[in-house]
Amino acid sequence: MELLRPLFRGRTISFYRLENDYAPEIDKYVISTPATRRVLNSPEIFGCRFTRSLRKAVTAVIRHFPDGGTIAGLDPAGISVVNFLRSGLNFGISEALYEALGFNTQSSSFITSQRQRDRYGRWFIKDDQYRKIELPDQGSLFIGEVVATGVTIDNGLDILFNQAKNLGHPLKNVFFFTIGCHKIEKILQKYDRRFRRAFPGYRKSVLFYLEGKFHLADSKTEARIKLQGTDLMRHPALLAPEFELDQFAKIVYPLERCVIYDAGSRAFNPPAYLREVGLYWEELLLLAEKGLTLEEAYRERWPASEYRLGWKEFRDRKRESWAGLDEAFLRRAWRAGARRMEAVSKRRAAGSGALVGICERRLRRLYGSS
Repeated sequence: MELLRPLFRGRTISFYRLENDYAPEIDKYVISTPATRRVLNSPEIFGCRFTRSLRKAVTAVIRHFPDGGTIAGLDPAGISVVNFLRSGLNFGISEALYEALGFNTQSSSFITSQRQRDRYGRWFIKDDQYRKIELPDQGSLFIGEVVATGVTIDNGLDILFNQAKNLGHPLKNVFFFTIGCHKIEKILQKYDRRFRRAFPGYRKSVLFYLEGKFHLADSKTEARIKLQGTDLMRHPALLAPEFELDQFAKIVYPLERCVIYDAGSRAFNPPAYLREVGLYWEELLLLAEKGLTLEEAYRERWPASEYRLGWKEFRDRKRESWAGLDEAFLRRAWRAGARRMEAVSKRRAAGSGALVGICERRLRRLYGSS
């Protein structure tokens, strides 16, 4: 059982405490900002627009972190921002620390991380030879990374742990920003325990999920198009209320293959990235031409079954995962979702033609954005 409990909600950022029975050592939050909602709903945001959006969100998290000024009270010279190349660079944490708090003496560390599957389908790190690591004594690590299988983080934290022990530089805190899934909690719990055993002064591990705790596609995921061990999906997942409400703003949002495609190419090789997104929509178009309907596609990727319930049933269902939300927001979400589900169902008469048209328009927009 997991639920989000609001700490505060505003126009620029909303903070939720994630409460579950797993990894109680970790302070867990789900954050929603206008910038991350746009990024995760709009694959046509890429390159510098993508990295600037993520940095803006991280800046807001640091500036508004509600836990007694833990971050603001740090000595910036005792911070190491760890970047796993390439996608870790997207979060712009060093610049965010400066923009939010004026910190200017934090150091930065860099580790290559290229994952690959073995012949049994298991992921491993093929390349982590380049390492430029700066670890202050009693230092705090700030890390941003998209987490799917988690092998990059597991490998990287092991490197950092051994480096800290060898240097005699105990670690004090880890602050982790992610677009990710449950895997990160298991990994952070593992290293939180190792850090506490090795470094008596270790204080806390803090995890910030951006917009939700997403579902990692696996062999049991019922989707015709998916990349197992890669795709972070909206369903089944625990989403920030603002992000879930946004799913009803445009009909294409829930139909995307995942909430974030390849984050490395999205920032640093946009043509390759756009080809990846376009190939998904071409594949979906082929399925539509063979008879897949819009309603079937929705039920597969974003069933949102609670939005087909009456108001009271919906309210009671959502309060199991969204604690303490005001009734006005819940009613607004229910109405938006019910309208969208009704509109999707009404297109049943058009057969697969409705989905064909959506795919064709989506492809024109994607290829026009390059």
